[in-house]
Parts: sequence; structure tokens; C-alpha cells
Amino acid sequence: MNNNLYETDYDLWLKQQIEAVEKRDSDALDWDNLAEGLRDVSNFPRNLINDYLMMLLLYLMKTAVQRNVYLDFNSEWMINIARHRILIKKLIKQYPKTLDSYLQTAITPIYAEVLELLLLEKDWKRNKTYDYPKFCPFTIEQILDQNFFPNDQRIALPNHQVSD
Repeated sequence: MNNNLYETDYDLWLKQQIEAVEKRDSDALDWDNLAEGLRDVSNFPRNLINDYLMMLLLYLMKTAVQRNVYLDFNSEWMINIARHRILIKKLIKQYPKTLDSYLQTAITPIYAEVLELLLLEKDWKRNKTYDYPKFCPFTIEQILDQNFFPNDQRIALPNHQVSD
């Protein structure tokens, strides 16, 4: 068994490992690298949903707080919100056992990262910064609801005014 193949030609290594599993040939299996590969595979759906959720929360917060800018970016922000909701729902459907319960716990740490990104933004035309809530103001139901958009006044965000 050529263990270096994992690092030099991953596709060939993977093909050989699949063949070995199908033949039940445990001697041909690269156990150490297989374990690492399975760990990577197990993290894949969580990493992907984290990326989608980050973008979804970013655009939801922009529409909620940057109301004076929102009109300029209406279709782009709406499309990004809708797109990331679709991607998240597809991923949950594909990996329900992994992601159903994970999504709820992912919101708080991901919102903290989104907040870091949002705090970098400034309304340069008015030389103002935006004030965002410290904690995610949306429920998981609102986040995934295709009909929910913060700009339609269904929620009231604390401290959502533009400040000096």
C-alpha cells in the first residue's frame, strides 16, 4: 500500500480506497488517512452551512439596520437572502441527521463573526457607523422563512439607528 499516494494523487488514492472497501480488502486500506478523510467528510456539511448562514445573517442584518442604504441594494440583498435560504434548506434536506439540531447552536457563534464584519462597514457618504444588536435578533424560524425580511417592519431591532 502506497501511503504517499494520499498526498501526491488524492483522486487515485481515493479510487483505490473505494475499491478496497468494496472488495472488503482491509489489508489494502490506508487506515490513518481514511480516518482523517472521514473526519473531513463529517465536518463538510457543518462548514458549508456555517458559510451559508454567515452570508444569510449578514444580509438580513444589512436590510434590518442599514435602512437608508437598503433601497439602493434592494434586489441584490433580497436575492442573496433568498439564495442562502435555499442553499441552507437544500443542505438540511441532504444531511438532516447532522444539521437539524446543529443549526440552532450555530447561530450565536456565527452571528458574532457576522457582527465583526458588519462593524467594519461605515456609511462613508454620511461619515456614520451603524449600531448593531450584540446578539442575533432573529429566531431560526425567521432566518429560514422565505417571506421574512427585516425591512418590512415585522421586527423592531434595538439600537438600529445610524449613529455618529
